[in-house]
Amino acid sequence: MNEFHRNVLQPEDEELCVVDEPTPRLPELDRPADPNLVAQGWARRFMADGNRLTEYLELYTSLGYEVRTEAVQPEEIGPECGDCRVVICRQFVTLYTRRRSGS
Repeated sequence: MNEFHRNVLQPEDEELCVVDEPTPRLPELDRPADPNLVAQGWARRFMADGNRLTEYLELYTSLGYEVRTEAVQPEEIGPECGDCRVVICRQFVTLYTRRRSGS
């Protein structure tokens, strides 16, 4: 993003948002993968918003992966997301990938 875009996106009547500390990153990779899927060669990637699945499918497919989605399991939702549990379970899926045979 160049300076022009940055200025266009900044509302004139608002000051820049100053953050004292960086936003904590959710420990996605600490979440458990389904052991049955791992045994079949699948790797857990991340939880994804269902509205963006087409993008992820195209990306991973173009990189030579098979893609599958699974419903988000309760153990995947950490305590930092407790208030959002219903939204996460309804709108998100867990994305798994594995290399295509012969790739």
